[in-house]
Amino acid sequence: MKYVVLFLVLLLIVSSVSFVYASGASLNSAPTPVNVEDVPGTWYLGGEPLEIDESKSPIVFVQGLHGNARDWWEETVYYGENDMYDYFYSNGYRTAFVQLEDATGEDAADMWDNGLLLAAMLEEIHDHFGEKVNIVSHSKGGVDTQAALIHYEAWPYVDDVITLSTPHYGTPTADLAYSWWANWLADLIGQTDDGTYSMQVGEMEKFRLLTDNHENALKNNYYTASGTGWGPIFSALWFGGAYLWEDSDGLVPVSSTQLPYGTHFLSGGDDVNHDNIRMGYISFESMDLILSNLTSFSPPSFSTGETNIESTYVPEQLLRGDTLPVNQSIEEVIPVESGNHQVTFQILTSGEHVEVTLSSPEGKQYTEISKQFKSYDENHIFKGSYNQTFVIDQPDSGDWTITMNSSQKDAFLIITNFEGSNALDLKWSQLEEKANQKPNKEKDKSKKEKKLKIDKKIKINKRKSNNNKNLNKDILNTINSESTNVTYEIVGTTEDGEVFYRTAVKSYSQ
Repeated sequence: MKYVVLFLVLLLIVSSVSFVYASGASLNSAPTPVNVEDVPGTWYLGGEPLEIDESKSPIVFVQGLHGNARDWWEETVYYGENDMYDYFYSNGYRTAFVQLEDATGEDAADMWDNGLLLAAMLEEIHDHFGEKVNIVSHSKGGVDTQAALIHYEAWPYVDDVITLSTPHYGTPTADLAYSWWANWLADLIGQTDDGTYSMQVGEMEKFRLLTDNHENALKNNYYTASGTGWGPIFSALWFGGAYLWEDSDGLVPVSSTQLPYGTHFLSGGDDVNHDNIRMGYISFESMDLILSNLTSFSPPSFSTGETNIESTYVPEQLLRGDTLPVNQSIEEVIPVESGNHQVTFQILTSGEHVEVTLSSPEGKQYTEISKQFKSYDENHIFKGSYNQTFVIDQPDSGDWTITMNSSQKDAFLIITNFEGSNALDLKWSQLEEKANQKPNKEKDKSKKEKKLKIDKKIKINKRKSNNNKNLNKDILNTINSESTNVTYEIVGTTEDGEVFYRTAVKSYSQ
């Protein structure tokens, strides 16, 4: 018995030591930067630590898409106040916070505009401290940082760069915003801005082409991090993870977060998602080991985001979208094949003024008072929209009907996720190959086979021209070239002869 007690005491001691460092039992509340304004190009010093550690370089925090400097100390989406600043302050780091073009709360800027702004601020911050700084960036902030360092020559002011859940190869959720079915809604809520546009897979293909072989690409050390959590159940990140259909943090695929010349220092599990990876209790300990030069890493094994995307499976989902007239019932029929253990119907509109009813093939109706109903305000790619969702377990096969009635002019996007039947069961690299495959007349006709028919809806997208005089002509030509967003409408027949419907979306650089 005494050995059991001794073991428990030792376990408690070890847990306590870990708790002090990782959970902040001795955490000091950092003083809030004063007179912070939402003015792009302004930057603010963090509070001077009680005990400055001069051996640690100052930290510059760079926020993500539609972000603000306050994102590092004010409310996160799901987890309360961000404690990241508190952790750095309590551990002797000097800090600074920047305001990019997105700080106004209006349209978000692409990496080229934000990068130019950030480069100028990094020079000023470097001169203030009199030494190189390190950067901690979240989401698109990591791409903005690379633009500043590599293309706008800010690399001499910076040593190490940490990117948390940065979509270095873009994210399919941004592709969705520019797809055939989603465009109605995205335009209505104003989310087809340059920042969102630049996060498409095709657009980031351009950026990687211009960046990874640049002479400045290796002049800073890059450390990347990711997670596989989807946030609280039925949250925006939860549904984002379901849409992505591969390992992701609910918004960015894990395969997109790495760099070929970087070190992937944190592969978070299901407790790490796109929202909380920027919190101190999640990632500070690992970052501190890097920034304090207390640890070293083996060279990372890496395969590009493009290769990883091609090797993943096409999501089992169906998209529909259109405009909504005033006070007129609009119906969308969603066929559901047998074999699914759960089907999720997400209906996104610009606000709560749209009444939605879901009817099963047998005529059973689900409304906002049904236990299967969830609703919330979107806060990521479709920020500004309202999501009404029905989660149906063991759904009947047949036609499900979604009826919508809006009290004002609106638009909708329906995302239906199928779980269980795996009717499509194709990787991206196989999609068009299988669709264009001609029947083999010599094949045994007694065997049943899956048949696919694909209709490609092609959109040529082009944002406003970038005429930045700080970039050379070749780079500007690549930036301003058109991108193609393809929506694949798929009709298939299972091996058992049952018809199913799917939609896939992917963007390509020209």
